[in-house]
Amino acid sequence: MFPSKTAGEIETEILMTRQVHKGSFLLVEGPDDSKFWKTRISDEECQIVLAEGKNNLLGAIEKLDARRFSGALGIIDDDCDSLESWRCPSCNLLVTDGRDLECMLFCSPALERVLAELADPAKIQRFEQKSGVSIRARLVENGLAFGRLRWLDKRQNWGLDFSKKITPSRFIDRKTWVVKRTELLDATFQAAGLKDAEQLCALLEALPAADPWLICQGHDLVEILRLGLHEEVFGTLKSSYGKDDIARNLRLAFHTAELALTKLYRDIRGWELNNTPYQILPAVA
Repeated sequence: MFPSKTAGEIETEILMTRQVHKGSFLLVEGPDDSKFWKTRISDEECQIVLAEGKNNLLGAIEKLDARRFSGALGIIDDDCDSLESWRCPSCNLLVTDGRDLECMLFCSPALERVLAELADPAKIQRFEQKSGVSIRARLVENGLAFGRLRWLDKRQNWGLDFSKKITPSRFIDRKTWVVKRTELLDATFQAAGLKDAEQLCALLEALPAADPWLICQGHDLVEILRLGLHEEVFGTLKSSYGKDDIARNLRLAFHTAELALTKLYRDIRGWELNNTPYQILPAVA
């Protein structure tokens, strides 16, 4: 989906709104980010601006910085940038702890709360006993299969289609909740124009070791969890239960106290200290 507004239009929107809003502006990439932060910011002091994409957000902050505009903060997904030694270009930009916001939710107790609500405890026990791994461990293992391909695609600039062609719903076995690795690699090497799967495997093996939460992609994990929560594996859900439903449950299950444990939270508080009187989060009692 192409953004309906440009970085310049976002800049203008903020400049015009400044006439009536004297507080801070929090720029976020997309609707899911906006939904997450809406209930966690200071309503009176902060206004969310939807940038409709990472590049738009980066461009808008660059333009505002050039004006020496005060009070605007952008939060972007890491998207493997830290794995490529990317340096944040502005003190008014902060980056997620993991690859994206969803990864922050998945590595928290929010996952257990969603499982308690939507999964079958007996099925979870059988699955973990049979597989020898926890639900979270298998979720990450499955997510890495796609996340490493996304990382390699970013490095090689292949332009692979991860929205329709290389997706968890196509390459995860619905009964075992395991990635169909051979099929996934075959589809990927062909889409990338490589000679064979062996060439793709060699490129994957050359990727450096890294934190799994910086490699896995949040939307992949949401879809992988949705597949696991179907009746055939360890859940109680019908196939009509969608990714948006899972994502909403994760957001609701993530407690404010858990946000306070993240580096992103500390970075936001640090930004507030350096940009008094502008405030993003509610004041600490």
